[in-house]
Amino acid sequence: MLLAYSIFALIAIVAEYLRPARHQPFFRQGLFTDGIYVVLSIGVRIVFTNTIAIEFTRLGQEHLPDWVPVAVLARQPVWLQAVAVIVVLDFFFYWMHRAKHSWGWFWRLHETHHSSRDLDWFSSVRFNPLEKILDRTVYLFPLTFLGAGDEALLILSIVDAGVATFSHANIRWRIGPLIYVFVGPEMHRWHHARTLDAQRSNFGNNLSIFDWIFGTARLRKEDPQTFGIDDESFPEGNILRQFLYTFRRSEPSPSQAPES
Repeated sequence: MLLAYSIFALIAIVAEYLRPARHQPFFRQGLFTDGIYVVLSIGVRIVFTNTIAIEFTRLGQEHLPDWVPVAVLARQPVWLQAVAVIVVLDFFFYWMHRAKHSWGWFWRLHETHHSSRDLDWFSSVRFNPLEKILDRTVYLFPLTFLGAGDEALLILSIVDAGVATFSHANIRWRIGPLIYVFVGPEMHRWHHARTLDAQRSNFGNNLSIFDWIFGTARLRKEDPQTFGIDDESFPEGNILRQFLYTFRRSEPSPSQAPES
């Protein structure tokens, strides 16, 4: 997993240098903070995610009643397990992501991820740790019934890291017809646009198919001009203050807060 992430990072750095979607400084505001988020994100993905994934699978096999279908993928080829896990978990992620942009308390956890005003591959790791832990727990719950093997879970982790890095990258590259199946940067950039209307679209994680199915896909020839959240008081360069900002007493800005 670490090797895969390192390779994705190197490719993203080179691609952003050779073909940037927009000109922005490499040493941008919040870069050091995002470096800390990288460590936290990798730790959650490797330690917490894998532990929870394996535990959900074990609990499903050992404790659910006989009439409940469990480990339905256990005897299937690894490639089929991986495809099934990616599709099923992306469906769960899609609806959970929509909830983050609809429920005020969930947005409070999620707004950190949207706070970067210079979107690039490095900003893909900016998440409130509490959101990531809750995210991973709910996101991986279907594994209780799927029972995918370790190899399929490794493929899932690699795909997650690769698509996240690619879709957030500051690169002028469109993926053509594949955009109707996978999340590409030309689509995900609109989700990170500063306007509230744009952020309520393109909720897919690895796959864009559910956005197209449920009418939340947004794709334009042009790119958005600004990114981030409409809250000038957000503490851009301090990870501790960002974490505490989630629990501020004041309500989110009326122009930014999702509908309850």
